[in-house]
Amino acid sequence: MPEWFGYIGRILYVDLTHEKFEVRELDEKDVDMFVGGIVLATKIIAEEMDPRVDPFSPDNVLVFMTGPLTGTIVPCTGRYVVAAKSPLTLGWGEAHASGFWAVELKKAGFDGIVVKGRASNPVYLWIHDGEVEIRDASKLLGLTLPETELKIKEELGKDVRVAAIGPAGEKLVRYAAIANDITPDGPRVAGRTGMGAVMGSKNLKAIAVKGSGQIKIKDAKRVRSVLKRILPLVLSYPTTQIHAVYGTPGEIEEFYEYGDMPIKNFSLGEWDGIKNITAKRFKELGIVKEHRACWACPIHCWKYAEAGGAKGRAPEYETIAALGSLLMIDDPFYIEKANHLCNLYGMDTISAGVTIAWAIECFERGLITKEDTGGLELRWGDPDLALKLIEMIGKREGFGKLLGEGCMRASQVIGRGTERYCMHVKGLEMPMHDPRAFKGMGLQYATSNRGACHLQGLVFRIEQGQRVHDLRIYERPDRFDYKGKGRIVATMQLWHEVVESMVICKFIDIPPAHLAGLYSMVTGRRRNVQQLLQVGKRIFTLKRVFNVANGVRRKDDTLPERFLKEPLKEGGAKGQVVELEPMLKEYYEFMGWDEDGVPKKEVFQELGILELAKKLYPELG
Repeated sequence: MPEWFGYIGRILYVDLTHEKFEVRELDEKDVDMFVGGIVLATKIIAEEMDPRVDPFSPDNVLVFMTGPLTGTIVPCTGRYVVAAKSPLTLGWGEAHASGFWAVELKKAGFDGIVVKGRASNPVYLWIHDGEVEIRDASKLLGLTLPETELKIKEELGKDVRVAAIGPAGEKLVRYAAIANDITPDGPRVAGRTGMGAVMGSKNLKAIAVKGSGQIKIKDAKRVRSVLKRILPLVLSYPTTQIHAVYGTPGEIEEFYEYGDMPIKNFSLGEWDGIKNITAKRFKELGIVKEHRACWACPIHCWKYAEAGGAKGRAPEYETIAALGSLLMIDDPFYIEKANHLCNLYGMDTISAGVTIAWAIECFERGLITKEDTGGLELRWGDPDLALKLIEMIGKREGFGKLLGEGCMRASQVIGRGTERYCMHVKGLEMPMHDPRAFKGMGLQYATSNRGACHLQGLVFRIEQGQRVHDLRIYERPDRFDYKGKGRIVATMQLWHEVVESMVICKFIDIPPAHLAGLYSMVTGRRRNVQQLLQVGKRIFTLKRVFNVANGVRRKDDTLPERFLKEPLKEGGAKGQVVELEPMLKEYYEFMGWDEDGVPKKEVFQELGILELAKKLYPELG
């Protein structure tokens, strides 16, 4: 067996149906081709399941994976990824979270966990120093996320780390989340694409981990030397400084000026209420109390909040927009309470907010009636209504049962033209960045493998003026221009697959060449930027094939009509629409996809994944 550096060298496979587990040694060839994190998770899913299965079937495979940098002295590496077929999009699903749970999993003796089957009764996993137990979780059923963690800690000890689902996951809300490190400061959340619902469908309530093992580094002295040299620069970036002081809400005013922050279901460009929900306002009102940090993080972007009896995680930018400006509600105390409710039940605040906004607009237009809502009158700017709907979704009660399906599926059930007002791509609700303000983001949303995703590329940073010489992005493209965006978007998407293979937080923003060097020094496996970009393309292409097997084609690489044909009448993106087609054409050419959005056979051959791709999509021939 090889001596592993960075990696532990073992993956845990759990069969819940038969209550069995096995430990498999990490394959050196897999590490060479797929590195770790989301990249290795994708490879495992491609081998272990048919992409056409029902997401709630026992045959859906749920993979938790750390990366080779997780838990090392490289900062901001307390992250993990979780992937499966999404019940929300019926395509590729993945989510990411930080905190401390991932580091504890590696110390407990595993790089990742592959979960198959379905338990006959509710269970949780207890993983400690190489030992694995499948324990009864019937007493945890129905508990909120904080209650779940506290009950498990009462049983196993206060120093265990827990990843769990809340009632929303148990009741299969299609955008239910998985949360970890839940108390006392509030959860770190793997929120998007409904991975919590997949976990719930398997009758798996939680995974508790504790370990005392060590994560070895090949050349720790050189790693420390490089970090000492580059961290002062990285931490001096203006965005990093903003995050350190205010967290992600520190960018609200700037995004609003760009016309990027969505208002009234992406239909307005200006709103006076913005001034009441800025990060400064949250601090002035005493809602945000203190800074917190994840594993080995020098930024401390995590903020702790208290308001109206709600304690824990302060709302992030996405949450403030999704549950605030999107619904025309400018009450910071309500936003903290709404955020707290979502964290109790365990569901994605972005999807919840967008789905509620869809329902309110359709009600306002007469397309949804009180007969559909169970007598509720849906109005903009009503915090009591929003809180009631969030609770109904979390409990899957009344109108909340339909809203728990996500806006795409809910609009298909209602019909009557309501589909037009559902802001989604491939079934995943839009993040809180308007693509009319940053047109490259429109292409990023349209082509992202998990649906509308702002994190898979962060192209708006390039459109704000950032250059990435290591990736051969030298120009500063105008945010309203669409020419040349295909190459930039594709390159950034591929690199972000690499970042999620490590797995490292994107807020630390270590330049690509330095990240490649750190990986080489930690693991003893030399890789340069271009080699890692090939790894990124390898896995981005494989995810695309997963979606192709589920019917995704060029027709699905699009945006809601609002962004293509309805310019805003005011604000920083006034008069703009997204010219998607010319960007898409350039993007397909760069990626080596045919006119219908299917990767060409020679691309698979070049990347060395043709046989693996055929397992997902035998039609490749």
